[in-house]
Amino acid sequence: MQDSSLLTPLEMEFIQQLMDSNPAPADPDKGLQVDVARQTAELLASCAAKDQLTIEAHIANQRLSFTPHLVTDAQNTPHLELGIPQIFEEGSFHRAWRLPLDPPQPLLRRDGQPSSLVVHELSLTGLRVEQTVQASPPERFSLGLDIDDIEPVTLQGSLVRVTDDGLLAYELTLDEDTSERLQNHLYQQHRKLFPQAHSL
Repeated sequence: MQDSSLLTPLEMEFIQQLMDSNPAPADPDKGLQVDVARQTAELLASCAAKDQLTIEAHIANQRLSFTPHLVTDAQNTPHLELGIPQIFEEGSFHRAWRLPLDPPQPLLRRDGQPSSLVVHELSLTGLRVEQTVQASPPERFSLGLDIDDIEPVTLQGSLVRVTDDGLLAYELTLDEDTSERLQNHLYQQHRKLFPQAHSL
C-alpha cells in the first residue's frame, strides 16, 4: 500500500531542524517602545500647519497629489483633512491629467451661444480645442464652459500651439473659485473613470 503522507521522513527532519535553529523572538524591551502613531501625527500636523506637506498616491501612470489641511473638530482636537487632489499624468514628462469630453463641448459666448471653439480635453491647466471655422485661431479667449456637475465657469485661455492632430492647445488662467470648482469636477470624473483607483 502506498504511503499517502505529503512529506517524507527526511523532509520532516529537515523542517524540524529549521524550527529548532530559529527560536521564537524574545519579547521586545518595553523601555524602547515609541509611540510612532502620536509622533507621526504630530509631525504631519506640524508640516501641514506650515503648508509644506503633500500626500501622493501613484496609480498606474497617474499621480494624485493631496494637500492636507489642519482642522479642529468640535472637541477642539486638531486633525488632518485631505483636500481635493490635483491629478497628473506621469511619463517622459509630467502634465496635468486631461479629461476627455465625450461629446466635445463648445465654449460659450457671453450670450450663451456656442462659439467656434469646441473642447475635446480639459485639464486644470489647459484645454485641447477644435476650431470649427476656417480662420486664424484666437491668441486669447474668455469664454464660458457648461459641463455636468458644476455651474458654468468662465475660462481665460492663451494659445500655446497647434497640435499634430490639428487641435489647438490653450493654457488656462483661472481665478481661485473657478480653479477649485474645476479641480473638484476633474476629481469626481476621475473617480468615475477609474473606480479601482479610489476603492480603498
